[in-house]
Amino acid sequence: MTDTEVRQRIRDLLVELFGGDRFADGIPDSVSLREAGLPSTGLVSLLVAMEDAFGFEWDDDVQPEVLRSIDSLAGHVLALRG
Repeated sequence: MTDTEVRQRIRDLLVELFGGDRFADGIPDSVSLREAGLPSTGLVSLLVAMEDAFGFEWDDDVQPEVLRSIDSLAGHVLALRG
């Protein structure tokens, strides 16, 4: 998967989980998901959905910066895929 495909899949997951594409389309890739209005429970749901979608498990010691934005989440997925 390319960087663009990973970012789009994360956006698709946001739409699937939270309905309506206005939220997912309105968030720039670099903006904090929490600042954009995603509650912590929503972030947990997104992380679980990402495990299923991308076929990996989050490490217990993942750095908080990784969970910040679509940019950082996509970068982590791409790094795992090497």
